[in-house]
Amino acid sequence: MVFTVSERDQLRRDLVNAADTDPRVVGAALTGSAAVGREDRWSDIDFALSIDRELNAVVADWTALMYACGAVSHLDVRRGAVLFRVFLMRSTLQVDIAFWPSSEFGATGPTFRLLFGETNHLPPSGQPDRAELIGLAWLHGLHARSSIARGRGWQAVYMINGMRDQVMSLWCLREGVNAVQGRGLDDLRDGGAFAGTLVLSTHPDELARAFHVLTGLLLGEIDEPELREAVRALSPAVGVQR
Repeated sequence: MVFTVSERDQLRRDLVNAADTDPRVVGAALTGSAAVGREDRWSDIDFALSIDRELNAVVADWTALMYACGAVSHLDVRRGAVLFRVFLMRSTLQVDIAFWPSSEFGATGPTFRLLFGETNHLPPSGQPDRAELIGLAWLHGLHARSSIARGRGWQAVYMINGMRDQVMSLWCLREGVNAVQGRGLDDLRDGGAFAGTLVLSTHPDELARAFHVLTGLLLGEIDEPELREAVRALSPAVGVQR
């Protein structure tokens, strides 16, 4: 069973109405693609609530509401005092409801459309930190190398995949596209360069090949000479690819 656009739109209207009639909810906003008119067939629902009291009770009541509407599971992501509760509906629709203390409610990016209430001025959320991405890339690379050497094929695949995620984000930063959660990858000028980093089997030669290509791509993002030499040593004789 897959949700329809009309089902998604009706559920969103129901949630807006529920927010409007809940006296503890003093503000609400659409976030994500719907906030900027970029929804498509597969878009989820992103909804933010500003709560001025009884935050835990509001979360519990809205969670019960979502399960009554067809949720089958949920997971929580916290950012400071904000709780993002992500629901999986029986129809496979994803519904993200953010519960904000009213003192912190506001836009952190362009995908925010206020429906009612007041907002606070918040600093915009930024791109990932370049140095941290490089650090995570070489850390995954170290473990990829040791996993290959130890004959631990599936662990090596996991580490190579994690390393690729960081290098892809570095490319996004360099080209000025969204580097968060892969959102800008399809906007890269030469994203196809990563095709060679895909691991096709757990054979040691295949793992080494993909790791070798990926190390070359990482080297193309590093300017610091000593770090470049250390990363190059992970896969000797690797060339720089950009």
